[in-house]
Amino acid sequence: MNFTKFIGLSISLLVPIFSANSALSAHSIKLYTIDCGSYDVADMKSLSSIGAYDGQKLPMANPCFLIRHPKGDLLWETGHVDSLADNINGEVGGVWHAKLKTKLVVQLAQLNIKPQDIEYLSLSHVHPDHAGNANKFDSSMFIVNELEHKYMFSEPVISYFGEYYSALDKAKTIAFSDEYDVFDDGSVVIKSMPGLTPGSSVLLVRLNKTGKILLTGDLYLHAQGRKLNTVLQYNVKAVTLDSRIKFEVLVKKENARVIIQHDKQDFERLPVFPKYLN
Repeated sequence: MNFTKFIGLSISLLVPIFSANSALSAHSIKLYTIDCGSYDVADMKSLSSIGAYDGQKLPMANPCFLIRHPKGDLLWETGHVDSLADNINGEVGGVWHAKLKTKLVVQLAQLNIKPQDIEYLSLSHVHPDHAGNANKFDSSMFIVNELEHKYMFSEPVISYFGEYYSALDKAKTIAFSDEYDVFDDGSVVIKSMPGLTPGSSVLLVRLNKTGKILLTGDLYLHAQGRKLNTVLQYNVKAVTLDSRIKFEVLVKKENARVIIQHDKQDFERLPVFPKYLN
């Protein structure tokens, strides 16, 4: 399956208090933002179920995130498939124009990291702009919402998208229901926020200097969408809105900085790789 097939099929398919140990580990945590591609959206119509953006254009980021912790490395998202970088013009599918400047494996090599060195892999959800290089990390411990795991290996999803992540079926796997504390110290917590897919998730990272960071996955796609609370045409609306209520409660509780992953301005405010937040 080529990359553009994903674009055409997506719309039809998608229906505690810290301990001393956690404070110590938080001091050592680094959060890297990796440029894993971009989108130029020629018409935002599909980004609102009420027609709020019909005819508007939108440039979108598509980052991956590397969290380095004393207990290991977590890769959150794997971005556009690396082969996309071989096409300088990118690929167009409908109103979506996808591009990738530098392959993920090349960027990780700047830190002397190979895919097999990554201890943990997690994806906000299994769409190819997030799971494009997942097969390269099949030696990692795969952390996934249990409903997302069932969804990604079910038909017709696996037939359409499986070429990007099928190797994870045999990977060591931790399946969770509501949330998962990756390093068992409260510093990096994956939280279930369904709506786009049955097991979509967000990531909470508690950093010593920067503070709390919430990475949205695709719970929101752009800042205006969060402001107006618009829902994509292919989301399950009621489930999405319920997840967003829980998310905003979490934002206030943690006093967290929200990073809308696909929002270009949010992406550009982050340190350019290999610089990092800590």
